[in-house]
Amino acid sequence: MDVITTHVNADFDAFASMVAAKKLYPDAAVAFPGSQEKNLRDFFMESTLYILSIERAKDIDLENVHRLILVDTRQKSRIGRFSTLGNRDNVEIHIYDHHPDSEDDMHGHKETIREVGATVTILIEEIRKRRIEINAEEATVLALGIYEDTGSFTFSSTTKEDFEAAAWLLQKGANLNIVSNMMTSDLSRDQIEVLHQLIEESEIVNLGGIDVLVTTAGAEGYVGDLAILVHKYKDMENLDAIFAAVRMEDRVHLIARSSLEEVNVGEIVAEFGGGGHPTAASASIRNMTLFQVKDKLIAILKEKVRPKQKAREIMSRPAIVIEADKTILQASEYLNRYQISSLPVVQNGSVLGILHRNSVEKAVHHGLSAEPVNVYMNPGVLSVTPDDSIENVLQLTVEGRFRLVPVIEEGKIVGVISRSDLLEHMKLPRRSDSASPDEYPQTRLRGKSVRKLLEERLPKKVVDILRKAGQVGSARGEEVYLVGGAVRDLLLRNHNLDIDLVIEGQGIPFARELAAQFPGCRIRGHEKFGTAVILFEDNFKIDVATARHEYYARPGALPTVETSSIKRDLFRRDFTMNTLAISLNTRTIGHLIDFFGGSRDIKERIIRVLHNLAFVEDPTRILRAVRFSSRFGFAIGKHTLNLMKAAIRMKLFDKVEGKRLLNELIHMLEEKNPLSPLTLMDGYGIPQALHPALNFTPKTMELVESTIGVLSWWKYLFMKDQIDSWSVYFLALTDNLSDGDFKSVVERFSIVGDLGRHMASERILVRQALALFARGIIEKPSEIYSVLRNLSLETLLFMMAKTMREETRMAISEYIINYRYVKPLLTGKDLIRMGYEPGPIFAPILRTLKQASLDREVLTRSEAEDLVRRIFPIKKKEADRDTISLDS
Repeated sequence: MDVITTHVNADFDAFASMVAAKKLYPDAAVAFPGSQEKNLRDFFMESTLYILSIERAKDIDLENVHRLILVDTRQKSRIGRFSTLGNRDNVEIHIYDHHPDSEDDMHGHKETIREVGATVTILIEEIRKRRIEINAEEATVLALGIYEDTGSFTFSSTTKEDFEAAAWLLQKGANLNIVSNMMTSDLSRDQIEVLHQLIEESEIVNLGGIDVLVTTAGAEGYVGDLAILVHKYKDMENLDAIFAAVRMEDRVHLIARSSLEEVNVGEIVAEFGGGGHPTAASASIRNMTLFQVKDKLIAILKEKVRPKQKAREIMSRPAIVIEADKTILQASEYLNRYQISSLPVVQNGSVLGILHRNSVEKAVHHGLSAEPVNVYMNPGVLSVTPDDSIENVLQLTVEGRFRLVPVIEEGKIVGVISRSDLLEHMKLPRRSDSASPDEYPQTRLRGKSVRKLLEERLPKKVVDILRKAGQVGSARGEEVYLVGGAVRDLLLRNHNLDIDLVIEGQGIPFARELAAQFPGCRIRGHEKFGTAVILFEDNFKIDVATARHEYYARPGALPTVETSSIKRDLFRRDFTMNTLAISLNTRTIGHLIDFFGGSRDIKERIIRVLHNLAFVEDPTRILRAVRFSSRFGFAIGKHTLNLMKAAIRMKLFDKVEGKRLLNELIHMLEEKNPLSPLTLMDGYGIPQALHPALNFTPKTMELVESTIGVLSWWKYLFMKDQIDSWSVYFLALTDNLSDGDFKSVVERFSIVGDLGRHMASERILVRQALALFARGIIEKPSEIYSVLRNLSLETLLFMMAKTMREETRMAISEYIINYRYVKPLLTGKDLIRMGYEPGPIFAPILRTLKQASLDREVLTRSEAEDLVRRIFPIKKKEADRDTISLDS
């Protein structure tokens, strides 16, 4: 049974979304989880729309529900008794919603969540895509949903998709007279009384320069459409933010509206169990008085409202500067090394001016590379202090036309603010082809909180360690971040306990202090790189690094590392999805840091590089792009793919050390299903770019697929032997090569020394062994043992994958499972006891015994002794000596 439902206190968007969902799921039952807003109830009373059969929630047998379709919400706390379905494995959940993420969210098997003005807009797009027809009455209902949730297209959350959906509904016959009547109903006497109370009881709460109006009212009976009253009051007084708490019957209704970024009403109202958007939210509160709600609300406002930002909160730090006596050539190196466009010029710590890239390039062009930078800088630059408001900074950049504003504290430069930092503050688009972290805006601690997700997805022990790390960092005055794949996989709901911490401060001293908090912890530090590994008693480990910046002296070279900020540290990562960080400090624990749009790209399932030179600097990122695309099912962004193909055409792999290429190839071959990334590699022409002889033919890929099956068989034997599975795949990928080409490929991947020679020789032995098996002359267990005994496990598994003969495959498997463990029934001591003189004769005796045991020709020690005496009789002199010895 399918069920469509929405949130309690349903509005027109909720109902319209249910109607639209019914078109997509025609066999589903439709039920409200609880009450509806008065406007919606009035509509039911007056409308002739009886096309949608509404069932009562309590009449639905939840045991028979196998698919739940949620519209206009995904919060467990807002769907009544249907929330229990989220705990059942046999219930498929489909979600259509336009609300921001919240800690109370359910997760569906199918999720369509978009930032549009109304949820019904999302469903209309799906209806249009499937070419499903609707009639005029249905179009009117759907239009009511859009008009209500967009404030008749006046709310800032309205998008072009909402306009396009409404235009289509008009084409389908939506009646705007009905829509207008429902949107502009006159206020009743009770509503006017409540509005009067709201005006009389209003109070302005100032929060760091932000005025928020808080007001209360009470009513003896139920008064509908509180949201309309609050909206009217906001418009009448031209308020930026308003919270209205109204007591009615047995509960308090909290309605909130905001046009300020600093006042996220959805986040604040969520503290009362409600939900909504940053600009509009509501909650229905039981078991609290009106005054308790007000007191709690003001306390939450003081905690949650973000005061207007200061320069220190958006500046990039530390500032990268150049001394006044440095040359233009040195300035050019700085600009390219740090991938920035402007440099503050300093002398004894004081800023003299700003040097811009275009000035440097012109000076170099005119042969002025040896001139000092202070000659060509822009002097007399205005600056701000860390506590200056963003408005002051905007005034300098817009009116003064400065590209870069230094931030000065006690006469010294402590940071800079670029135009991109300000564009992000103003929510304007950033450049997509940036080659510099400073071209990306500084958005420290402005992401959502993922604290609850952190606590739910990670083991308690790990959460406790991360919490302690934040406490240590806060005590030391250092910022501590969880970074890397663990953050990415947390958002993807994938398991990953590779914990990497980055410290804006001193990584090794921090690691020592953190390790001291846990008995039995050891630390291994690397002073050169400012990194450390903390090893716990149970072998769990955490990597700690000082925030650092990398630059590349030439394409494909290993990076040079310098201490830097978290923003620059994250900028050196390969793809945007790996640039996310989570703050762990006590005050900000759980805040998601996203400078480069990583969370957006994860949501859109796209792999993007951070700048146009990403593959030039490190061509191995091409292999990682393919691996991540395969592992996560992400598409490689169009621009990123073009850059990748250009790097392949430019033969940039030729500049990379073989061992780095091998390391990336090993990671790829150790994926759960390496066939997928290898197929992608082949599609992009990567094998030939790595080495001209490499050619992943259809036969090669069949052999890889066979290898996957063999390694799966090996895995489930649960043997103690450890193997390098990558080398089995490597043998499969190179099986079609001549011995000369194989040697060349091995050298290109820097597989040197014993391993390279071993692989080359075993390839030859494989061909010889398989030829013997193919002739049918290897049948006895002892013969099988003799042919296979000198081959490594990896080579044996490769042979199993390569052979087309089931008899050969069975013989190798018997050797792996049984034959290689067989020992002779007698030992050297036994032979001495029998009278044999220790010497070269022991080797053939023991070999013969082993062959006999393998072939089941001897089963007991006495049979083994008889066999030895018969084949290797003791010479008379030895026998006489044995007799003399016994007589004496």
